[in-house]
Amino acid sequence: MFLGNAEKKGAGGVLGMDLDDRYAQISFCPSGGQKPETLCAETEGEESMIPAVLCRRTDRDVWTYGREALEVSGKGEGVLVDRLLSRALRREQVEAAGEIFDATALLALFIKRSLSLPGGSARGMGHAPLRLEKIDFFMFTFERVDNQVLEMTEKIALLLSLPPDRVSCQSRAESFFYYNINQPPELWRHQCLICDFGGRTLRTLLFEASHHTRPVTVTVSEEEHAGLARELPEKEECQKGEYEAKKPEQERAEEMDGAFLALFRKLSEGRIIDTVYLIGDGFDGDWYPNTLQAMCQNRRVFRGNNLYSKGACYAGGYKAAQKSGRKTDPEYVYLGRDMLKVNLGLEAERRGEEICFPLLDAGMNWFDAGGECDFLLDTDHAFSLRMSFVNGKKVRQIVVTLSGVPDRPAGTTRIHLTASCPDAETVKLRMEDRGFGEFCPSSGLIWEEQLSIADALKD
Repeated sequence: MFLGNAEKKGAGGVLGMDLDDRYAQISFCPSGGQKPETLCAETEGEESMIPAVLCRRTDRDVWTYGREALEVSGKGEGVLVDRLLSRALRREQVEAAGEIFDATALLALFIKRSLSLPGGSARGMGHAPLRLEKIDFFMFTFERVDNQVLEMTEKIALLLSLPPDRVSCQSRAESFFYYNINQPPELWRHQCLICDFGGRTLRTLLFEASHHTRPVTVTVSEEEHAGLARELPEKEECQKGEYEAKKPEQERAEEMDGAFLALFRKLSEGRIIDTVYLIGDGFDGDWYPNTLQAMCQNRRVFRGNNLYSKGACYAGGYKAAQKSGRKTDPEYVYLGRDMLKVNLGLEAERRGEEICFPLLDAGMNWFDAGGECDFLLDTDHAFSLRMSFVNGKKVRQIVVTLSGVPDRPAGTTRIHLTASCPDAETVKLRMEDRGFGEFCPSSGLIWEEQLSIADALKD
């Protein structure tokens, strides 16, 4: 997705929420260009990780969430519902205290309750709970984004009474992109690495920017390392304290430290890594002293958990600015797995001048990409599209010919063209005959065609 220097203005600010099956974390960026801050999960202390669970009390029809839900369940006073995200993605029906509930509705309830945290607000931002109706934009970030995630996010927006154009989602890799480029350049001048141990196995994300292109193109390479794993609780009904992963024993800790050190040396070989971020509760404790010592040699190393939610805030602020019309020339473009890697435009003539009317922009999430326009069809019933790769080195002309168009005088067939993307590698075209007013009524004909991006750009 493109990033410019759009100002962040508005009445309510931007929410960024990182969510998986174990925890949620929320950051908030008020309007006016301030930096995102992370909401505290408790009245006192700095804890910001919210256990992603609900508990329905058995003595009354009340739902608790987060750590309170674990406490109530641990006392045997309620029924715990965990794995809210995966259950919502599978569209499960969940039984709790003898009643059946829609999993997506429960996830939406958890999200809503999380915004009224005991801490009240982000650190240093007063004590008034956040109000959804006042928010300019709500950006979710998940490990992956696919059609199931998109459908679930749309349903959550509906359940929370949020306008669809003020809610979106993105991958954690894209949140890493947005977070990084809003940090001082010396932290990511070369390469930057995330070691994420929030799940059962270690995952790494390697950020690399190509400063030889304009705009600067950025990639984030993701890899899962099954050789570095840990135990996570298996029970669905976790008691308080059991929700946390088990800490490795001394002997196992030494083995893990050795494996982690070998992995880091392999990842950093031949690379200049400026900064390393250690994310996830798997890094709690001191089981990796040798690896940490190696990491800190000529590098900055940060330990924390709110990078993804803050990155979602930065992205939400940019998207809110784009939707309000405050567009700027891009400085960076992220080439991730969810990104559209081509520009698509309609070749046309306007006032005697050849133009290329933009339909799709490279750098957008494929599920956000879309464009439309009206044009007058030539007598050969064909029109041309120009597809170019993000760096402009590959350009192709694509000719589309419509069959069955009614015979009309030249310049009296108006076509409404819509371009969208069902996935990151495909462009879907929809053409509709809209005639030419009362002189040439619409025939009602509609044509649809799909273009493979890879095939279109083959040499």
